[in-house]
Amino acid sequence: MNETPVRLRVVSRMTEDDGQTHEIKCARRGVLCEQGGGVALEYDDEQDGERARIELWTDAARARMTRRGMTSAVLEFTPGERTGGVYRTPYGEIPVAVRTHTLSLTREETGGLLALDYDVFVGGERTARTHLTAQWRL
Repeated sequence: MNETPVRLRVVSRMTEDDGQTHEIKCARRGVLCEQGGGVALEYDDEQDGERARIELWTDAARARMTRRGMTSAVLEFTPGERTGGVYRTPYGEIPVAVRTHTLSLTREETGGLLALDYDVFVGGERTARTHLTAQWRL
C-alpha cells in the first residue's frame, strides 16, 4: 500500500431537527492510500480532549468512516440507502444509522475532495442532517 503525505481540511456541519447548527472544522496532516479500488484518507483527530484515528475510504459509489479511539465506530455510506452501525463507548454500545443523500469524490493531481450529505439516526430517531467535506492537498 502506497502512502502519500497530505494536508487535510475536514468540515462537518450538523443541522439538528430543531434547526440548531453545529460546525466542526479541523486541519490535519494525514496520509492518502490507494486501497481496494478507491482512496483512503487517514489522520489523527482530537475533540474535547479525546484522541482518535480516523479513516475515510471511498470508491465514489460508497464510502466508509472508521473511528478508533475511546469512542469507536464504523459507518457505511451508500447514496439512497440507510445503513446501520454502532458507536462503542466506555459506557456501552449505541445503535446508529445513516441515510446517505449524496456522495461525491473529485480527484486532481494535487489533491481532491470527498463530500457526504447524510441523515443521522440514533436509537431509530433522526437526530441531524450532516454535510461533511474532506479536502486534501499533496
